[in-house]
Amino acid sequence: MCAQAANLLQCADVLLLFTGAGFSADSGLAVYDDVAKVQAYAERELDYMDLCDPKLVHHEPPLFWGFWGQCFNDYRKTAPNKGYEIISNWVEKHFRHSEVAARIRSRLASSRAPEGGYVSFDDVSTEPYLISGYAGAFYVFTSNVDAHHYDWFLPNEIRECHGNTELYQCSFGRARCGPGIWRAPLDFGFNVDTARMLAFADEPPVRGEASRTAGLPVVPHVGSVHGSCRTTTLRHMPESLTPAHLVERGFVGNHPRCIRCRGPARPAILMFGEWGDRDWLDSQDQAKRWTAYLQALGEEAAEAKGLRCVLLEIGAGGRVPTVRETSEQILEILLDGGADATMIRINPDYPLPDNELFCEGNPLAGKIISLMGSGIHCLNMIDALM
Repeated sequence: MCAQAANLLQCADVLLLFTGAGFSADSGLAVYDDVAKVQAYAERELDYMDLCDPKLVHHEPPLFWGFWGQCFNDYRKTAPNKGYEIISNWVEKHFRHSEVAARIRSRLASSRAPEGGYVSFDDVSTEPYLISGYAGAFYVFTSNVDAHHYDWFLPNEIRECHGNTELYQCSFGRARCGPGIWRAPLDFGFNVDTARMLAFADEPPVRGEASRTAGLPVVPHVGSVHGSCRTTTLRHMPESLTPAHLVERGFVGNHPRCIRCRGPARPAILMFGEWGDRDWLDSQDQAKRWTAYLQALGEEAAEAKGLRCVLLEIGAGGRVPTVRETSEQILEILLDGGADATMIRINPDYPLPDNELFCEGNPLAGKIISLMGSGIHCLNMIDALM
């Protein structure tokens, strides 16, 4: 199966990458099932869904920032796994500078897909940063909130359907403060009592490189991860559009504040129980760029019959099935539009199709190649074969 995957990738015109929590696990980070397996949480019978509740920032701020602050620290300290670099090399060699890439960019430019031009209120930008240029024959769709894709891929190639921990917004949402998302300072870190998993407002935040936790367990959880030191931190994430002195105003203490109303801030991440853009502030331009890209890709597939598209999905589980559902929907759409499309699904637990259309005996059987293994293991094997 790895040989078949390698052949498909070598012959592909377009590569769409879909990543879920399992790809973060390959970097040594905790996944949904393990992230809250901490004694302090067990004593209070708290699980991930309890901790990923936006109301906690108001009702119990030390608990909220103990969890999200330590997640932020873990993500900042841990290097993306080798698989990111492997895929980045494929993209640079085959998918950024090809004729197909040039045609897709031309379509995006002519369609006036978002490339910049943001409104600001009180000098707080509605978008976190300015993105220039257009994606070519590669794009990534991810549910991971660790922002590790910015270490290896360009910002105009990334769609984060749940946001990321590097971006912040007012906890009262659009209704009180209007739109506005800003980047955390690169030298900021949370001061977390990892024994109790609490972060107190009167403790000073950590500035500079935070020390790593000693005595790591077998299974990584929040506050104790297995990843290596990160040396490429967010190198492709643009600088915040909101002026630095305003951003710093929100990160003076251990509990970030809204830089407009001075109320509690929160990570700009989709949490449980939130709907639409009333609570979570998604990057509207990032969402529009992704939609525009799919439109341009569909037009390219319709004109260039037999356009060879590979959808590479890694570590997308069923607990939050957004990535799996999206990848299969796009695979079906591309096939209906005349593309020669195939998905390579890498997953140690759920490698088979979800949609019965792709199951054995059905019309699109064989269009999903299942590799039962970890992302980094399978990527290493595929790369060696290529």
